[in-house]
Amino acid sequence: MNIKATLIYLEEELLLSKKEYSDWYEIEDEYYEKFTTSLVPMTCEDIINIFQQDFKDEDRWPFSRRRLLSFFEGEEMIISSNTTYKH
Repeated sequence: MNIKATLIYLEEELLLSKKEYSDWYEIEDEYYEKFTTSLVPMTCEDIINIFQQDFKDEDRWPFSRRRLLSFFEGEEMIISSNTTYKH
């Protein structure tokens, strides 16, 4: 199974959601007060590649590699960076 998740950028945090959205408008409606942007649904490998390119050192990633793997293998539907995130 090729599970995908959407990165959702809010004003001060980053969410990763396995929820299936029809389009970005639906995401904006759900998080309208804090929504800034979102990316298309991606695999775990895609997200790791983006983090490697954008953040370089894993210590700077919004989610560690281990956390990403756990999320994609587990039952959780949404996780939060739980820290102030500035993009």
